[in-house]
Amino acid sequence: MSTVTIIGGGPAGYVAAITAARLGKQVVLIEEAELGGTCLNEGCIPTKSLLESAETYDRIKHASRFGIDLPLDQVHLNWQSVQQYKNNVVKKLVLGIGYLMKKNKVHVVKGKASFLTDQLIRVQTEDGIAEITANQFIIATGAEPIALPFAPFDGEWVIHNRHAIALPEVPSSLLIVGGGVIGCEFASVYSRMGSKVTIVEMADQILPGEDSDLAAILYHQLVKDGVLIHTSTSVQEIDRNDRSVTLAMNGEITKMTADYVLVAIGRKPRVEGLGLDQIGVLYTKQGIQVNEHMQTSIPHMYACGDVVGGIQLAHFAFHEGEVAAENACGKQKKINRRVVPRCIYTWPEIGSVGLTEKKAREIYGDIRIGEFPFAANGKALILGEQTGKVKVIVHPEFNEIIGFSIVGPRATELIGQGSMMLHSEMTVDTMESFIAAHPTLSEALQEAVLSATGLAVHL
Repeated sequence: MSTVTIIGGGPAGYVAAITAARLGKQVVLIEEAELGGTCLNEGCIPTKSLLESAETYDRIKHASRFGIDLPLDQVHLNWQSVQQYKNNVVKKLVLGIGYLMKKNKVHVVKGKASFLTDQLIRVQTEDGIAEITANQFIIATGAEPIALPFAPFDGEWVIHNRHAIALPEVPSSLLIVGGGVIGCEFASVYSRMGSKVTIVEMADQILPGEDSDLAAILYHQLVKDGVLIHTSTSVQEIDRNDRSVTLAMNGEITKMTADYVLVAIGRKPRVEGLGLDQIGVLYTKQGIQVNEHMQTSIPHMYACGDVVGGIQLAHFAFHEGEVAAENACGKQKKINRRVVPRCIYTWPEIGSVGLTEKKAREIYGDIRIGEFPFAANGKALILGEQTGKVKVIVHPEFNEIIGFSIVGPRATELIGQGSMMLHSEMTVDTMESFIAAHPTLSEALQEAVLSATGLAVHL
């Protein structure tokens, strides 16, 4: 039987393992830590668990707006219980992946792998060194946080996301370097739990990859929640002795102190120690080079997930893992980068898919835009979450929906509807007779689409 060996048990790796096994291959999956990778153990799942606790705590403190009176002096955040809740969620999902490996007869080896040849790897396990050969290999080793060049992570004061999800207590102050997705999500967590949070971002806005109008809505909410945000600001020096950070801000140099400095300036592919140079797999600092079939420079080797760079999202890693595994099993499947939703689990949430307004204007020029505010949506009013809006971007000639952005309540769930529209290549004309249930947040999506043609009812 033909064998496929996969290095890395994160979203890309374990999905590739299941896919290859179901296609009849003998599969070996090598993982040096826990199944589930960064997303499940250090990123997506634990941070969203913390965000859920933070949002629940905030809603309880403001329950009076729903007519529920509580003695606020008796409402307390139990950080140890919050951590236990998070850990329980992670544990259940890790066990679930372990079950899927057994169900699909994937042989899991715990250890660190490196290539000896293009058909042989060495695995350092707790019991010693093992050597594994295979017909096909899939590299899915993920990525790791990038440190400031003059301030390596120490896990005690200068920290990254893995440290930030498991602090011994809620810090009284937290300085976040980087106003991207990770930085803003942690700002939402800790500001709502009582920390004095400061974000420092080099770009002229937080969330540099999204449209400025969406980023502005989140900016104002974070400020309302007590977060101090400095854009167009860079870190010049970090002094561990007095725990101070020197910043260049508005042409001036200033110092700040904080209990922790969370560095969230990006992630880099995890390629060191794999022996890729030895066997001739081509890669750059952006990641392993692959074609549209997830094939590396060596035909029987594939790579997928964050280790190839590009779109570093768990759900895209799932897709890449499927594509890599199917092609390793003899199929000819191409990657789909056209419709990949982007979700940011701050408060308010942000969900986007397709082109941003800025990118669409660069490509098509005079595009059409439809918008609808949650302030005019009945369900949002009921929830007490009227902040935000829905924005749809329409092709100027063919009326095709080419971009969807939502900032507001349940945006990361609602964006699935936008993704379906883009995936199906729908036009605004096809939505004119669509009936959305009332009262729902989904009505805002329909109204935004209709507003692109001047047919919105509630504007």
